[in-house]
Amino acid sequence: MTDFTTILDCLEKASRSKERDAGPLRPPPIGAILREEARPSPPSAADRAARVCRAYGVDRAELREAPSQPKPARLPEREDVLAELLRAEGSPAKLGALRRRLAWACHPDRQEKSRARQAERMLAEFNAQIDQAIARATARR
Repeated sequence: MTDFTTILDCLEKASRSKERDAGPLRPPPIGAILREEARPSPPSAADRAARVCRAYGVDRAELREAPSQPKPARLPEREDVLAELLRAEGSPAKLGALRRRLAWACHPDRQEKSRARQAERMLAEFNAQIDQAIARATARR
């Protein structure tokens, strides 16, 4: 809380006439002063983390053991993808779902740098095959 002499010093140093001619100075209501003094200090980071862990039912030790970076995604086997493509043949909805799964698994940003180029080629190949399968499925209708 600011003491009265500090307030007076601030008023005397005010350079604008509006601040000086604002009229009589009213003290703040006593309730505002009491609320300001009673305001708790913000919680520390450890307190916030403990509350979040309790809310989500997570042990804090598990958080410390968690890896800092996610593991890179494993590239799917070509034969498995082709088998899935044959099973989804004729259904645009299943083909769209397969495309999304493959985009997630083969996206170059989710791979290690050494496998990013291979993942990009695989994704392009699978997308071309899915496009052909969708074209065949819509041509039958």
